[in-house]
Amino acid sequence: MHLQKIFNLNQFWQRIISGSIFLIVFWSIFFISPIIFSILMFSILLEILIFEWKNLFKPSDKKFWLLMPIYPILPFSLIIRINLIPACRRFLLIIFILVFCFDSGSYIAGKLFGKNKIAPKISPGKTWEGFIGGFFSVLFGTNLIFLFLKLPLFDLDLLILFSFSISLFAFLGDLFESYLKRRAGIKDTGNLMPGHGGLLDRFDSILFAVFFLFFIL
Repeated sequence: MHLQKIFNLNQFWQRIISGSIFLIVFWSIFFISPIIFSILMFSILLEILIFEWKNLFKPSDKKFWLLMPIYPILPFSLIIRINLIPACRRFLLIIFILVFCFDSGSYIAGKLFGKNKIAPKISPGKTWEGFIGGFFSVLFGTNLIFLFLKLPLFDLDLLILFSFSISLFAFLGDLFESYLKRRAGIKDTGNLMPGHGGLLDRFDSILFAVFFLFFIL
C-alpha cells in the first residue's frame, strides 16, 4: 500500500512537528518546577473552557454547564493535585508517557493494519488492530520505564493488567471525546496544534487515565 495513502504525509509531518514542539515545551516545564507546571495545566484548562468547550456545546445547552465540572475540570484538577505531591510526581510522568505510547502505537498500528472497527458510528478510524498495537506499546513502554527508573517490576499478570488498564482508560478518553465531537458535528475541538487539533484533542486520553492513576495512588 502506498505510504501517502496510509498516512497522508502532509498531515503526518504536521502532526510530528507540532507534537514535537509541544512535547519539548511541556516536558521542559514539567522538570523546571511543580508550581510552573501546575500553572501550565491551569492555563491549558482555561484555554479549553474559553475557546474549545463552546465548540462541543452551546452555552445555552444545559450540558455545557453540567458536564464541565466533571469533564474537563475534575481531571485537570486531579493532575494539578498529583503534580503538587512530591512523592507522586514521577507516577504522573509515567502515566503521561504511557498514554503517549498508547496514542502513538494505536495510531501507527491502526493506519498500517486497521480493518476491524470498534465503534464505527462514533469514531470510524478506531480499530481493534490499533487498540492492540497501543496496548503492546504500553506494555513495552512500562518495561522500559521501570528498568530505567530501577523500580521493581510487576509480575507478568500484574504487568499485563496494568498495561491493559492504561490502554483501556486512554482509549475510552479518546472515544468519549470522539463521541462529543461527532455529536457536535466537528472534526477537532480547535486548531491550535496543526495535525492534532485543539488542546482537548491532545489531552482527551490522559483525562481518563488520570482517574486510574488517582485510584491507584
